[in-house]
Amino acid sequence: MREDLDTLIHTIARVSPHIAVKKDAWKYDGIQEMKNLKKRIDTISSDLSYYLLLEQAFTLSQDMHTSSWFPLPDWAKAEEAAFRRIRSRFKMAIPNTYVNGKYIIREAFAYEQDTIGIGSEIRQIEGIPVDKYVRQHISGRYYSYDMKHGKFYGAGFFKNTETVFYDSLSFTFRLPSGAIKNLRMSTREFTRYLPVGYKRKNNITRIELWEPEKVLYIRLTEMNADSIPFLQRELARYKEHTKDIERIIVDFRGNPGGDDTTWQALYSAIIPSPVSYPLKLSANKGFGKKKETLPLLTKYGLYALVDETETLGPSDSSLHFTGKIFVLFEDHYSSAGSAMIIPNAKKDDQIISVGRRTGTFLGVGFAPLFFTLPHSRIPYRIAPSIETTGAIRAGDLMHDDPEIEVPYDIRDFEATATYTGDLNDKAYLLRYDPFIRIAMQH
Repeated sequence: MREDLDTLIHTIARVSPHIAVKKDAWKYDGIQEMKNLKKRIDTISSDLSYYLLLEQAFTLSQDMHTSSWFPLPDWAKAEEAAFRRIRSRFKMAIPNTYVNGKYIIREAFAYEQDTIGIGSEIRQIEGIPVDKYVRQHISGRYYSYDMKHGKFYGAGFFKNTETVFYDSLSFTFRLPSGAIKNLRMSTREFTRYLPVGYKRKNNITRIELWEPEKVLYIRLTEMNADSIPFLQRELARYKEHTKDIERIIVDFRGNPGGDDTTWQALYSAIIPSPVSYPLKLSANKGFGKKKETLPLLTKYGLYALVDETETLGPSDSSLHFTGKIFVLFEDHYSSAGSAMIIPNAKKDDQIISVGRRTGTFLGVGFAPLFFTLPHSRIPYRIAPSIETTGAIRAGDLMHDDPEIEVPYDIRDFEATATYTGDLNDKAYLLRYDPFIRIAMQH
């Protein structure tokens, strides 16, 4: 067991360039956290507890591209299935959004005789302030990091590798009235949301022409290369009708990533001329080509991997659209994060990124490298590169800064709660969606 953890810690330290960057930017030493975790080996009493210890070690990287992988050996597959059964017993959910350092309830719910309304704040869990609790349970799940407030955060903080074994959890809420409400809630029961009329049915990849608004709306739910023919075919239908389009809205919100060729094909199908952008990738020693010379990057001991100008041109069937193109980003990751490089290439061009920070490291990168632990035989992956394009400060390396940032407003939560249609339909998007509102106003 010790050799597996030693191997894992050594390999992550050797391969991952994110470790040194996060130690500086986030004041978070992932390697030291893993070494502290190793002290718990003497408490291991079962295959399940050992499997969870390894998963927690991966999680302490706080990099979702550093994780266990497949296929798992038979013993680990059995423990993963056992843990999945345990997790499935945890049914409670608290609908909240992290807003400017606080956890705000976005959908009202009831528990026994109490109602927790929209705008309430979660103050404590198990008698511990939420921020402190998150930091104490950093190995329990992947989190985002708030550079402004200097802390980790995640709306699902209450569900982690420890609490899934609990039958109940206590919470302290501050209601909109200012009153304090303490509840001990069962984790084995589904949350009772107050009745709402809205539905979520139409969240699929699609292209729509909104008339009379003269908007071409493109929704892409994942970076799946199989959708490229569909995108090209559907967009080509509007090639002779661009005069009827005043703006294009590309919606990448909630996109978990996948294949970079998907977003590249989409942009190529609408842009009027080539878009050039600098691309700089760096890596640890042994993976890069030569030492970086920029002061910020030399501080992390990084080596240059890629340093060039890339160009993405229009396809033969491109719309050659010359109006404004708004690209929406929220809760995106991996290849969806890479897609921000086009709208962010120039600050004064026609392509504009509209979104919210993810609190994670985005940008373009190489595919993870794969390894296997020597004794448990668990395969795992580590991201070997980090995008360093244009970085001056440590926070710049996160590449999650949109050109137009969308603020949160409790009134948007309240409007959604009273809506009676589909939240993915044109009617809702135009009337209530704050991202679309900004795109329509610019």
